[in-house]
Amino acid sequence: MKVSVVIPTYNDEGTIVATVESALAQRFEGEFEVIVVNDGSTDGTRAELAKFGDRIRVLDQENRGVSAARNAGIQAATGEYVALLDADDTWTGDKLAKTVPVLDRNPACVAVFSNVVGVDGASREVWYFVAPEFRRSPTLDEMLNLSWPYLPSAVVIRRDTLLAIGGFSEEFKAEHWGCEDVFFMMMVRERGEILYVPETLVRYRCRDFHAHFANRLRNRRFEMDSVEAFREFERRFEANFIFARLMLEHFGARGRKHATWAIDTVARDLIGVGLMAMHQDDRAFARRCYLAAIRHRPLTLKTYCRLAWAMLPGKAARTLSPMFPPGLRRSLSGPPVLEERPQ
Repeated sequence: MKVSVVIPTYNDEGTIVATVESALAQRFEGEFEVIVVNDGSTDGTRAELAKFGDRIRVLDQENRGVSAARNAGIQAATGEYVALLDADDTWTGDKLAKTVPVLDRNPACVAVFSNVVGVDGASREVWYFVAPEFRRSPTLDEMLNLSWPYLPSAVVIRRDTLLAIGGFSEEFKAEHWGCEDVFFMMMVRERGEILYVPETLVRYRCRDFHAHFANRLRNRRFEMDSVEAFREFERRFEANFIFARLMLEHFGARGRKHATWAIDTVARDLIGVGLMAMHQDDRAFARRCYLAAIRHRPLTLKTYCRLAWAMLPGKAARTLSPMFPPGLRRSLSGPPVLEERPQ
């Protein structure tokens, strides 16, 4: 077997069919298999997968998170190469044909990646994932200095490399959000070159940024009637702390920049959620977010200003707010300003 396509899925009944079909439709002369790891889905995902019959292999497991799901697929793979594909992305028909030969021709290359186009709900192309300055093969030092734009669906990796690094760290659990792929790709780069294929071979379903952030607030939120409840809320940011620790443990001082970035991201995310809470007139929840952000980054003066504003009674804040310039009002009362990815 030349290539094993590994697709982890959890509650993706609305997208999984298109994803699997894009894998099966590859115009590729070599032999390949499609392995879908159903990570304990509770919606109609399993029924959708059953429609493909023996055209795919489906592995069912309890919900353990995307790292464990990918690892299960990697362990079951029989291909020389593993092509990762997330359950809400799709490939172009020549994805494997454009990437696999690069690995065949370059023994020192352990992985290849391509560009990704983000598409909105109307299938319009809205941004490209890999900016021009990143469209090349990075050194490990460059990856430790910058956040290199890899998307798992854009990567094809030698299976022996995956086995050598132990796959994805399963310290990242189902309840965690992100970071597992960043650490993973640095581990891959330690084993050899990662070459860039100058093609856009993946379509990524992106969402309205403000609606997505509002959904993050709803998904992360609990009834905040106790300190313990808010601590449970904060656990949703735990992936960043795991990532920071792994970077320092594995790379030492060289990993400090990414570790710092991870903690800064937690503080910024808490502030963003706090601003969304302010926008929804939930001042108590906003205060808890700001206090948590201060614990992680105590030297950010603007967070103290936002906390002070959130401590004002709502009526007093509404009376004072018209006296401020629009930019300052939004900085204090939300919603957060979200930047879309550049073209």
